[in-house]
Amino acid sequence: MRIRIFVTLLLALLAGGAAAEPLSKSQAINFYRDVSSRDLEGLATRSDGRLIAGPVLRSLAGEIGAELLWQIEPFTPDSWLVGTGPDGRILRLTVDVEQESLTAETWATLDAGQVFVVRRLPDGGVVAGTSPHGALFRLNDRGEVTAQANLPVDSILDIRMEPAGSHLLVGTGNPGRVFRVNLAQFHAVEEAGTDAKLADLGVVEFGQIRDRNVRRLAVMPDGDVLAGSAPSGNLYRFPAAGGSPVILFDNESAEVTDIHVTDEGDVYASVVMTKTSADNRVINAATVTPEPEKEDKEAPQSAPTIMEPAAFDEFSGRTNLVYLRKGDGLPETVVSRGNIAIYRILDRGDMLLLPGGDDGEFVGYDRSARRSLTFPGSDAAQVLDIVGMDSTDRYLLLTNNPAGVTVMDFAATGPRSVKTKRLDLRSVGRIGALRFDRTRNLTDEELEVSLRANRGRDAVEGWTPWQKTTAVDGGWKSDALTGQYVELKIELPEDISPALELDRATLYHLPQNRRPILQTFRVISPNFGLVPRGDTNAPTSFTLGHATGATSTPSPNEQSQLLASPLVPEPGAQIVTWSLRDPDGDDFTASFSVRSEDSDEWIDFAIDTTESWVQFDRRTLAEGIYFTRLVVKETAPRPRADRFEVSFETDDLLIDLTSPEIEAVNVSRDEDLLTINVTGADRLSLLSGLLLKFNNGFEAETAQPSDGILDGKTETFAISIAAGNLIGATAVEVQLEDAAGNRVSQRVSLPGNGR
Repeated sequence: MRIRIFVTLLLALLAGGAAAEPLSKSQAINFYRDVSSRDLEGLATRSDGRLIAGPVLRSLAGEIGAELLWQIEPFTPDSWLVGTGPDGRILRLTVDVEQESLTAETWATLDAGQVFVVRRLPDGGVVAGTSPHGALFRLNDRGEVTAQANLPVDSILDIRMEPAGSHLLVGTGNPGRVFRVNLAQFHAVEEAGTDAKLADLGVVEFGQIRDRNVRRLAVMPDGDVLAGSAPSGNLYRFPAAGGSPVILFDNESAEVTDIHVTDEGDVYASVVMTKTSADNRVINAATVTPEPEKEDKEAPQSAPTIMEPAAFDEFSGRTNLVYLRKGDGLPETVVSRGNIAIYRILDRGDMLLLPGGDDGEFVGYDRSARRSLTFPGSDAAQVLDIVGMDSTDRYLLLTNNPAGVTVMDFAATGPRSVKTKRLDLRSVGRIGALRFDRTRNLTDEELEVSLRANRGRDAVEGWTPWQKTTAVDGGWKSDALTGQYVELKIELPEDISPALELDRATLYHLPQNRRPILQTFRVISPNFGLVPRGDTNAPTSFTLGHATGATSTPSPNEQSQLLASPLVPEPGAQIVTWSLRDPDGDDFTASFSVRSEDSDEWIDFAIDTTESWVQFDRRTLAEGIYFTRLVVKETAPRPRADRFEVSFETDDLLIDLTSPEIEAVNVSRDEDLLTINVTGADRLSLLSGLLLKFNNGFEAETAQPSDGILDGKTETFAISIAAGNLIGATAVEVQLEDAAGNRVSQRVSLPGNGR
């Protein structure tokens, strides 16, 4: 009769016996990765993870009087012109840096909706490009229109002066064209916009592209013209004389928001990558489509539900800063920033300033060191333009949402602080010391470090108050701070050294001590002994893995080795296996005990073992049901006072040493079939099956009782056998087995002498 194995399963995994890792953990803090632009004040982060001195930002007070600000242009030594929308005005700004204020007045009003671009001319006048009718205006230094050309386009998106100063290049949208304007001829107002009329004004087509918009223009030292497009995001190079361009790089769905040409002729282009080809990050904001009128204006509108968060349109694209050596080299991405749209590129020596949005981010790129930078961000959502002021250290930033102007000063003194994003320590625990790899040009006395913690993941509620740390043994420690999420804040003096460098930091913490977990507990069918895998090289035919239904593929880990261990017949043997896991990786031992249901005395079969199994002789126990217990104790390296001892109540163990009884055997013949019915019973265990052995060598077995369900201590089994299998047989040995592996046999003569 085949052996049938009955196994009691809880979970699956065997405990490891390797030495535990250190109890304390550490969290690396990379300031470049873990600090957002808006959480910087007077400091900056670098792509090597360091914190360095940065510029100070001050928003200027004063009424702007415009909804959208597009571009800022120096006008006089103490004033700037700003193109605005949606009412087609050009503002003149004056700034008082000391008072941190500005004054804005309308300098000119044009017959247009948006003034996307304003450029000052060598003679002191100004040219402006507008939308939605693509008009090019020329104004004198008093803001009076002296010339106008209506181009056959929707928008004028960029204007660049040729090096000689006698001609303009104009980039347009829908369609994407580049026009060349002779300033000596552009002195009249012409609204017709025909090719002949435009030619009379000195406006001729320089080149065209298949993409919808010529978004940005730049002029190379040799006179060639670069054009960046949208919504595909291609970079074109036109010959100096105009005509057909070549493509330097292309994209599927992107926008070239700016192009910068160095004195050496190297080119940097900011490319905003988007998910849809129709998405234009800047110009799209000026095109407003009215909401269609509803058929029933009085119909009630559905109120927002408090069960759903408010909708938030976060920019999910990416900006790449692409570098091309000498303008026609192969494109190389030197900066790639997710969820940020960079709108401008401004050269500050070896540093490129890269303002953008859509959360007020301001980033940069160190060309000599080839490192990315993050500067303090604006309170507004977008920094659309940047222009230098009276020195290389001070700049004006043009912002939207809300519209305003901010001064960025690299030489100013002011508050210096940084706050990290929420850091996840993976488990609740006690916060230890914060240590910096190294500080440069900064003393411990100048460094003020604060921490706060939260046991929940919420970004707003549940946080402890900020706790100032104390410098101890080269680290900074707080008192009794616990949590899973931590934020770090650093404050420095206003007059810090511009050569300040604060290396990456490490925060140490002790996770909560969690109790060991019982994952599986298995009572293997009796009368099998275990030969541990390492004790034999014999071929394996029947293993512990087969008995438990678990995978037993050989591998170096303890679990697989144990599952691959052979099982061999051994009367009276009982194997019990378990698997344990400590969530913290602590070492532990286990003790296995049993006790009779009629007794309070525990019998220990394994004490403080590191093994995950035990084998004993079940015949040493009296028959009956036994409760089992597994006691797990944490050991080193955790201090004794912190060690957990956990007791698990596990599966009952049935000790049944008595064979079942055969109550009745009935043998009958029906034509060519011999049918044998056997009824048996067991006092403690369920019956498991019937085996018939005929004295002519034929055998038959069944585990299916007559009532269809094998669920009782008393069962009837029936087997029908074709007469052809019984030729010469005169007797049969009836064997009945119970679930505990006990058997009973009875010899029965066959009617008709087996013929």
